[in-house]
Amino acid sequence: MENTTNNKKDFSFEDILEELESDFKKMVKPNIMIAGKTGVGKSTLINSIFRENMVETGTGKPVTQHLKRISKDSVPVNLFDTKGLELEDIAREEVRNELLGEIESREKSNDVSEHIHLMWYCISYESGRIEKEEIEWIELFSKKMPVILVLTQCISDDETFSKDIDNLNLPVVNTVKLLASPKKIMGNFEVPPYGLSTLVQLTFQVLPEATKKAFVNAQKTDIKLKVEQAKKWSLGFIASSFGVGFTPIPFSDAVALAGIQITLITKITNIFGFPHSRAFMQTIISAIAGSGTASLVGRAIVGNILKFIPGVGTFTGGLINGTVASTITTSLAFAYIKVCEKLSTVEDLEDLSHEDIAKMVKEEFEKELKKKK
Repeated sequence: MENTTNNKKDFSFEDILEELESDFKKMVKPNIMIAGKTGVGKSTLINSIFRENMVETGTGKPVTQHLKRISKDSVPVNLFDTKGLELEDIAREEVRNELLGEIESREKSNDVSEHIHLMWYCISYESGRIEKEEIEWIELFSKKMPVILVLTQCISDDETFSKDIDNLNLPVVNTVKLLASPKKIMGNFEVPPYGLSTLVQLTFQVLPEATKKAFVNAQKTDIKLKVEQAKKWSLGFIASSFGVGFTPIPFSDAVALAGIQITLITKITNIFGFPHSRAFMQTIISAIAGSGTASLVGRAIVGNILKFIPGVGTFTGGLINGTVASTITTSLAFAYIKVCEKLSTVEDLEDLSHEDIAKMVKEEFEKELKKKK
């Protein structure tokens, strides 16, 4: 879709779905290798971090005998799960050569999307020990990619094992202690999950820039990160759209803003990782447009937004200048981000009616406009 205020074309709901899907397909998926012995909780960790159940019985495609790729079309991340790291010396040498062969083969590609970008090396905190072989694996892998050491299944406040790990001075980016899912101890007392957001934030910092947007979409743990990235992208996009060189447009031609507004909505939707289902997007768009019946929604969206600006049609002889356009669009962006933040905590989005979401959009948009007065 052409993002220019000189384009007076209106947009249909189909145009929006098409842009949403096109933006999603352009994302560069991060490739994360997840290593560790059997039983350290890799599957639980994966399903706790990422949208949808990435690991289910029978899922994953073998890359080699000891490496399985886990991916879903609707979640922009590739996970590479290792097997056999705990085998005896002779077999372990075979695993080593196999994994290194795959990593180095991908390294040779000029396409960053082929590289293995990062490793989570998992060790169970409950075990209270790190084997000599595990140290060797970490030292080996760290020569090929950044490694984050993940101490899983941690329900103890005993720091002895953590200090032992620190004293080893392993070549890792950082060490994270966490509990991926609730754990019952002493009858009905339950220890809640923790540490997942820390792992997400460290991973985000280390990943190549090209893969960060996809990772933010794919992870479900750190909603704050989604909000921060959505605001950062929106402000940059709005500044470039309405900065120096923006030509004021007549109030009657406000539909020319539609391309920018729609790009905002689709980008923010993809940052939060919401489904591309027709029903969900129809609810969102009709809530913002103030109508569920308009066949051309671009004009409806801009028209509904302008209703909230008293006297907008009288600015500078009926012209909408860059300042006004930027204020309107920033308010829409931040209001929609706030709505997305709230929707991210809803178990089943289908439980919310169009009226619920429309009310949410209206309230948040009015709040944002008041901030800018």
